[in-house]
Amino acid sequence: MTRRCPPLMSLGQLHDLEDSLGGETEACKGFVSNFVDMWTGRFQRLSTAIRTEDLDGAMDAALSLCTASHMVGAKRLEQCAEELIGMLRTGCLQQASMALPSMARCGRETVHRLVEEYVMRA
Repeated sequence: MTRRCPPLMSLGQLHDLEDSLGGETEACKGFVSNFVDMWTGRFQRLSTAIRTEDLDGAMDAALSLCTASHMVGAKRLEQCAEELIGMLRTGCLQQASMALPSMARCGRETVHRLVEEYVMRA
């Protein structure tokens, strides 16, 4: 069964995060900016772990990416990470490796959208 493709991001989830921070929009924007700044390193860590067949490292990196994506409302990237976690749970490193290019593309689109539609928003 194929899962429905979620939206790239959820502004509603970001507004929920703002609310949980007591309405501190700037604090939330700072958190999202950190997510954006950390994207490249997170993805490199994940891809290196998969390339070197470090299953534990890959799982740790994928779980971290999944959790962080959820927190900033990066729905599609969260789904990509969940699917990758499923591959890693079954030891399918080759399949996980083949999924990395689409995850990289999704991540680039996500950080661009987060910056354009949330961080830079007045």
